[in-house]
Amino acid sequence: MSASPRSLRHAARNNNMSSSTPTTSTTTGTSISTLTTDTTQPTQGTSIDDVVDVDFGIGGGFDNEEDPLKHRARGEDGQGEDCPDPQKCLRSIFDCEYIQACVVNDGKDGWKCGWCKKIFSPKHASRALSHVLKIRKNGIEICKAVIPEINRAKYSDLYKANMERKMSKKRTSDSIEDSVEMLQTSSVEGLLRKRGDLGAVSVRESSFVSGLSTRTAGCLSFSGGASTSDMPSYTSVKGRAPLPFAFSSQRTMSTMNLDIRKSNNATVEMAIADFFHCENIPDAVVESQRFQRLIKVCRLVGEDFVVPHRKKIGGELLDLNYRNTYERNKAELLKEVKIFGLAFMGDGATIHRMPLMNILAMSGVTPPITILIQDCSKHMADGGKKDALYIADMFEEKVIEYDPEKIYTDVFFFDGASNVQKAGEVLMARFPRTFCFHGGEHVVSLFFSSIAKIKPIKVG
Repeated sequence: MSASPRSLRHAARNNNMSSSTPTTSTTTGTSISTLTTDTTQPTQGTSIDDVVDVDFGIGGGFDNEEDPLKHRARGEDGQGEDCPDPQKCLRSIFDCEYIQACVVNDGKDGWKCGWCKKIFSPKHASRALSHVLKIRKNGIEICKAVIPEINRAKYSDLYKANMERKMSKKRTSDSIEDSVEMLQTSSVEGLLRKRGDLGAVSVRESSFVSGLSTRTAGCLSFSGGASTSDMPSYTSVKGRAPLPFAFSSQRTMSTMNLDIRKSNNATVEMAIADFFHCENIPDAVVESQRFQRLIKVCRLVGEDFVVPHRKKIGGELLDLNYRNTYERNKAELLKEVKIFGLAFMGDGATIHRMPLMNILAMSGVTPPITILIQDCSKHMADGGKKDALYIADMFEEKVIEYDPEKIYTDVFFFDGASNVQKAGEVLMARFPRTFCFHGGEHVVSLFFSSIAKIKPIKVG
């Protein structure tokens, strides 16, 4: 099977360990240190929307006394069977023997309800629990079977434990968010003082920055020396925390607006810097065109925008981005194929103990484009090898996809390994119009590698 974009991205990031403490940056003799530890939270678990998809631990339990009654589950037809081990504590809905994970007809993960005998897809712990608890409007049909009370009690205990875990995560997330707000606000005020913008009000809520918590609002201060507690009270029409403006007879409205814009700009600037520092993101990323576009489009969203959670970014959105990029690259590759033909090349590699095989293609003025990264783990676990026939079959499948008439493919490039050279011979037999060559760049690489071993110019 080919490696999914998700697994490849995970393998590429295995060695990138994040740090929750940003390092101190020294510029022109001034040391500027932003947040300290315990102010960030790992990406996993920070979104409350994710909690519904997680199998939580710690479900409800029962006394060790033996139940004198045997309960039976009866469906609409009145038939049923004894519930196995009714005293077993549930840590996940899929620990119940009547809720079984399975693979549905389209190859996707699903699950089967042993009470009503229906099959659902995709595999979803929260919806499965809502199904057996007969909770409506949760995106799934309720179970029509009669479930014994002892099993319903176990499901109910698990549901309560899940909700308690969800609320605990929410409280932790809110606490961390408030801590980050206070520390960033302090850094923003220091930044404004350093720039000499003493009239700028250091606030986080403005025309495009809102949602300031009451606890954080009480800790904000002004460059002019006044705190929020000293300011007059102004009530927001939406019930949010008031905007603490520092009015002065010497200050005009235009000056105040300018100060607010400076404060907002400094707030966003420090938030970006703190995010890069605490999440261990390379500083050069800020100069990326994609990041610049991200900042521009973020100005267009409204208050109803919800940041996509990790599962959506690493699942639906990743798959969509991969498919769009693949189709665009394919169209670019085939644009001049009738004039320049097609060339395919490939090589094997093992990354983090994952055996891989890549295939690239190019045509005329189109540079080499990766068209496949094959995960060979299952093939090798079944006793197979990355031999000539396996590699030739893999290449043939992609060649047929790009050149179904077998008239535009001209050449295959491999390195000098015996397995890929033999695969090239097999491909030439299957595609009589093609040739197989030893990749020139690999020969050059070997040449300079040998030169580097000579003592006078030895490279460590």
